[in-house]
Amino acid sequence: MNDVIRLALDLDGVLTEHPRILAHAANETFGLTLPLHAFVDSAGCNVPLEIRRWVYGPDGPARRLRPAPKGRRFVEAARAALGTENVLILTARPDEARATTEAWLQEHGFPACAIRFADDKVAVARALGVTHAVEDSVRHATAYAAAGIRCLLLTTDPKPAGESPLIERVPDLAAAWERLLGAPDDEDEEESSPIRYRIVISDVIDAAARERLAREAELIDVDGQDVAALKAALRDADALIVRSETQVTREVLAAGPSLRVVARAGTGVDNIDVQGATEAGILVLNAPGANAVSAGEHTIALLLALTRQIPDANAAVHAGRWERKRFKPFDLQGKTIGIVGLGRVGSVVAQRLRAFETRLIGYDPYIARERFQQLGVEPVPYERLLAEADVVTFHVPATAETINMLDADAIARLKPGAIVLNCARGEVVDQEALAEALRTGRVAAAGVDVFPNEPAHTSPLFGLPNVVLTPHIGGSSREALAAVGEMISTTTLAALRGEAVPNAVNLPPASLQGPELQRLTRVASAAGRLLSVLRSARPERLEVIVQGAVPLDVTERVTAAALAEALRRWTDRRVTPVNARLVARDLGLDVHIVSGNADPALVPEFAFEVDGDDPHRVTVRWDRSEAGIMEIDRFSLERPLAGDLLITRHWDRPGIVGRVGTILGRYNVNIAGMQVGRHERGGQAIMVLNVDDIIPEAALAEIVTIPGIETAYVVSLPAAVPEPGESFGWSASRAAR
Repeated sequence: MNDVIRLALDLDGVLTEHPRILAHAANETFGLTLPLHAFVDSAGCNVPLEIRRWVYGPDGPARRLRPAPKGRRFVEAARAALGTENVLILTARPDEARATTEAWLQEHGFPACAIRFADDKVAVARALGVTHAVEDSVRHATAYAAAGIRCLLLTTDPKPAGESPLIERVPDLAAAWERLLGAPDDEDEEESSPIRYRIVISDVIDAAARERLAREAELIDVDGQDVAALKAALRDADALIVRSETQVTREVLAAGPSLRVVARAGTGVDNIDVQGATEAGILVLNAPGANAVSAGEHTIALLLALTRQIPDANAAVHAGRWERKRFKPFDLQGKTIGIVGLGRVGSVVAQRLRAFETRLIGYDPYIARERFQQLGVEPVPYERLLAEADVVTFHVPATAETINMLDADAIARLKPGAIVLNCARGEVVDQEALAEALRTGRVAAAGVDVFPNEPAHTSPLFGLPNVVLTPHIGGSSREALAAVGEMISTTTLAALRGEAVPNAVNLPPASLQGPELQRLTRVASAAGRLLSVLRSARPERLEVIVQGAVPLDVTERVTAAALAEALRRWTDRRVTPVNARLVARDLGLDVHIVSGNADPALVPEFAFEVDGDDPHRVTVRWDRSEAGIMEIDRFSLERPLAGDLLITRHWDRPGIVGRVGTILGRYNVNIAGMQVGRHERGGQAIMVLNVDDIIPEAALAEIVTIPGIETAYVVSLPAAVPEPGESFGWSASRAAR
């Protein structure tokens, strides 16, 4: 195979993200109106050479481009499979961009590779004996094919009639790899090729979870305590899975430009900078409740170890000392147990302690009184709990409100001789103050499973005879690890596939089941995309008008999905539903949700509206089983928008529909369906045509010259509301008189 394949790779849009940010920057700096795809083929789009030199120069925006997902791995795998000498980068960037291009490739970890700069790529390719190319420009792909060079064209547009059979359209680099070298011979073999996700695992997780992940991803193990190694591993990672030992700081997050998911194999996420992840558009997952039984039972184990004095008695017997009279254990029956935090773990502790016939009191300002009653716990203020409890056990996350919740002042208010348990977070209890109280006898004993800094190599609690210490193993039972592993592995892969997941930390909780929510948010994304095509300039305000009985969390998810897709055309920043609201705020885009008629009898609708000089409105109708775009600019449609579309705004005059059809026929574009709408005869009207073929720019330019047509748009939307796990791509263009 090495003898027959010599591969030329385009750079912008193939090994980099879509270069729309370059068009944004050039337009803003020079007052131009370049289309967003201008730097997919800058020469073909007639971008002036001086603009190209600035874009790719030392201070130009090309330095800010991110690598394409799996771009570096594609180059590495191609070099390994074909030989280093048979892989080169062939770009139409000007030759003056050599230094900045090489620096960018090195900065992002691409392996050393031959680079050629030429707009006439075919001449260079033929001289170098290139047999295959990967491109995202139709012009260059057509030229390659005319020269007998097979070209893999990265696009989601359908193949038009008459296109060369040497051009093979593929949606991404993963598909390009399969077309180039074929699928692996052994389907069970773990491939490290570009067709797989890359997941970094920095702490030990369940073996079954690893197997599940390995079926779809390349797994990279790294010591989470080694920050340099962790950052290096994240360079082109899609996801990071951690437990409590790894600190996921902003610095760590910034090392993963392709990072989409950070998953905590456990409940607490205080070791993850959730705000930093949100700002970067990275989804944070955890496994709430999966280890609650384990952590709750570990709390009971520590309590019994202390009340029965088991560690000391065990050590004495092992040492050959029979000191039966020295030990004075006591019963739990009749004792008052104070539980701080009645979430999942605290509830398990309460349920177990009821069997010991204890009196249970609790403090949790976020739990309803009915829940206290269900658990048999008397709600009391924190001060009273400290004063009355024989045992105080903490089950709260580490927040600004709970850090040092038990400090020296709180210890002074404890019932003398109380026992303190902390299986929550090390920061909740001031260990210096606790150690002093244990030495003086103010606190009789303590059981501690967590420490402020882990792994803990020093602590004021070390060596104290009345303390039982364990190395944060409360949630580490075999059953808990299996449950946590199953939840995290399953939802991490689902999130990478673009599916809705129930355990997202930095998205609102979802009241809808995953498949239904996914269908709705994907249609909302399509609506956001269409809105950004209709209104190409970023607006100052976006209104989301909601009709019908729609839960607030559903509205928020729908808004985030539509906003994220629209912002991808309105800004060059990385935007996902996770950070869409933050990006909008930073850009000065006011997003306002308006609640209309909440009558449950109404079919729910979401109208996305921008006003100002160029007002537009796109409406999604959702009848629970189906969702679709059913209105554009207040023109109702008979059926949901889907597929490849031509949309015109025009005056209702005879002959317009026919003239549009004639132009499309002349360009061999087949019309598959049509919808028209108007408010009154002779007034403003809309026409939506479904087409089977790509509409050339020249055809679009002709259409907008028809008298009576004001604007025409070409947009590609999902062919149908996708089932869970399916994906789709986008394309769009606009022409106006």
